[in-house]
Amino acid sequence: MDTELLRTFLEVRNTRHFGRAASNLFLTQAAVSARIRQLEAALGVTLFVRERNNIRLSGEGERLVPHAETVLMALARARRDMSLEDPSAYPVHLLVRSGIWTPALQCRLDALLNAQRDLLLRLDSRQSDVIARMLLDRAADIALMFEPPGVPELECAAVGDLTLRLYSSRRRDSVQRALAGNYVYLNWGTAFARFHSRRYGEHAATRLQTNMVEVARDHILKQGGACYLPESQRRTLADSGLHTVPDAPVFERQLHMAWHASAARRDVLEGLAEGFSGLRI
Repeated sequence: MDTELLRTFLEVRNTRHFGRAASNLFLTQAAVSARIRQLEAALGVTLFVRERNNIRLSGEGERLVPHAETVLMALARARRDMSLEDPSAYPVHLLVRSGIWTPALQCRLDALLNAQRDLLLRLDSRQSDVIARMLLDRAADIALMFEPPGVPELECAAVGDLTLRLYSSRRRDSVQRALAGNYVYLNWGTAFARFHSRRYGEHAATRLQTNMVEVARDHILKQGGACYLPESQRRTLADSGLHTVPDAPVFERQLHMAWHASAARRDVLEGLAEGFSGLRI
């Protein structure tokens, strides 16, 4: 299948508009429409539902998205690998779970790049389910996550810990007041959701839910409120005016590096995992 068809499909999906997709791809709108029809004919499905002043993905289109992204990422990686002047160099595609990037991680990354001058690294953030699929599809080499996938094809190594505490914009806040006063639910994944449900049930009056740490933090700084944030940022959070709620339950979870069991250059991946050993987030 022509990969340009997949590229066009993803652009229409991103813009939700054939005209804007055509402009971004430097094509005519007729050419974009023709490519989508060709892809639909090849797959035998309808990928977009065309409504008045609106275009949305069909169910089949939603299912095609991760496959299209995987194919294009694999192709881009193959081109990059083939273009390397040094054939012994091994570029590593590292994924981190969305929302867990902190100054502590930045320091480890900088130290790794300074210590390993020949390390070629690509770093992206993804959700946990996408990370597992990309590792299985060989679209990425290694990932940092705190919910290691229970998949036999993937190997995991514990490298550190994530600790989340309840922070509030109000000094000496009680748990009850923190949960009732503009509480933001920061989505830290399935394990955190279970922890939160067991500890609080339906008592937390959540006005905002998000998986973006910056959004949650900035919101409670400006509007007042509380949410669970990484303990490793306590000094920065304190300087900005956020305080721990002393009696609130603490969420703790191991951090893992995961990679495919039959991955090439396992020594490089294991060395990368060792470089993150002892990490505290």
